[in-house]
Amino acid sequence: MTENELKYRIKNAIVLLTDGHSFKVGDLTFGAKDNSHFSVTGWTRCNEFQYLTKNRALTELDEIKDLFHKMISVSSELTDFVKSRKIEYCFSYDYGMGGFEICSETDGQIKWITTLEK
Repeated sequence: MTENELKYRIKNAIVLLTDGHSFKVGDLTFGAKDNSHFSVTGWTRCNEFQYLTKNRALTELDEIKDLFHKMISVSSELTDFVKSRKIEYCFSYDYGMGGFEICSETDGQIKWITTLEK
């Protein structure tokens, strides 16, 4: 996705987020349940859940955060939209017919929803 395409997608996302809808931008899905929260969700690249470890989950969660920060650096509109909100980064597993959350991070605190091996 080019920088201009990304800016256009983010601009559309902000319109929908304002109305309470989630919106996918690239590999991430954004959500804003109210004026003080913002969620960034990404999914594991691991195809087989049994092979997903805590270390890999934390690495992929960091990649989600890095990708989001790159998006913020491209879009001043996104920067303005999230600046007064608490951001929750969510890491999930998509099994084809649905998905579930593995862990999330808010203010540097990791919350494990799904139990994983080390």
